[in-house]
Amino acid sequence: MKSESIAKIAEPQSALIPSSIITLAYSLCEYYGLAHQSARVDTNLAGVRLFRIDSYHKYSPQMYEQGIVIILQGHKTGHLNQHQFNYDPQRCLLVTTPYPIVCETFASQQQPLIGINIDFDLTVIRQLVTMIESDQQHQFNYEGSCGVATAKMTERMYRSVEQLLEVLHDPLDAMVVGPSLIRQLFYYLLQGDQGYLLAQYCEQDSALAKISSVIDYVQLHYDTKLQVHELAAMAGMSVSVFHKVFKQVVTDPPLQYIKKIRLNNAKTLILQQGMAANIAAGLVGYESPAQFSREFKRYFGLPPSKIHENAGFIR
Repeated sequence: MKSESIAKIAEPQSALIPSSIITLAYSLCEYYGLAHQSARVDTNLAGVRLFRIDSYHKYSPQMYEQGIVIILQGHKTGHLNQHQFNYDPQRCLLVTTPYPIVCETFASQQQPLIGINIDFDLTVIRQLVTMIESDQQHQFNYEGSCGVATAKMTERMYRSVEQLLEVLHDPLDAMVVGPSLIRQLFYYLLQGDQGYLLAQYCEQDSALAKISSVIDYVQLHYDTKLQVHELAAMAGMSVSVFHKVFKQVVTDPPLQYIKKIRLNNAKTLILQQGMAANIAAGLVGYESPAQFSREFKRYFGLPPSKIHENAGFIR
């Protein structure tokens, strides 16, 4: 994933996106009660969520789940260590492993950022990869790569998104027609410029899939003492190879990634459950509240006691 020029951030959005998609985006916000608030909600189709943000947010680390982020209006700039990327109505975001990504959100009450999250369906994607490779006599490149990338939206993808937005207005339409539209969208993504990333995610022997399985374990056990050599063994790699491949995929060394996961989960406990910082610190695996406070402030730019001042939905 190549860094993009900061100058591109100010460029006007292309006229490629159909105006009907913007109309449907606003209609969906009305339908799901998001017309006047910043939030994310489940839709009538499992695995698809609608979100709306109505104010600018400066750079702030946020956890991103595995899946696709499609922006219908507005745009965001993300930073993943040395990588910078923009995603907007012309480029969707693919996240193959849970990441804490630092993002800047461009939105206002007059022009809110509106988008959808779509979870990956491994079964469907694997079927599509098999069919594509069989029909086209083409093998996807399974070389290791960073697990986050932006992919160019195409006219065919816009058509699928437009139809998806339409059926999300009705529970029965969503249940009957929605899955086929998601499958269609996965197919078009696999044929696009970042299709190999989806294919890697589903290929059990790829480096990305092996690291993803380790990250799934970390997500469940971040509050315990995690040893790098044990994680390397899970991936079937030596410690040195594991370090190299993990950093290539995640852009962080294993211990740094684990620390970010702990801090983001602590932030969630403090914000959503009103938990005291020292209690949250212990629950995410910190033995020293003082160390937790130092690392929390260094990462989020605010001490745990003031994190509410920068709260709000900003994904």
